[in-house]
Amino acid sequence: MFGVAKLTRPMAKAISKKTGIPVTTVTRVIEVGLPVVVAMVSKKRAARGKTK
Repeated sequence: MFGVAKLTRPMAKAISKKTGIPVTTVTRVIEVGLPVVVAMVSKKRAARGKTK
């Protein structure tokens, strides 16, 4: 995904600062989890649009 690194880096730094988990670990989790969340949300929106 293009541009994901631009979004995840500041978010990972903030999460790392609050939790104490290393930035690289948080970044990896966000980069894997973000596409999954986007897919779930888009799938839900598509299903909701078909019922109306």
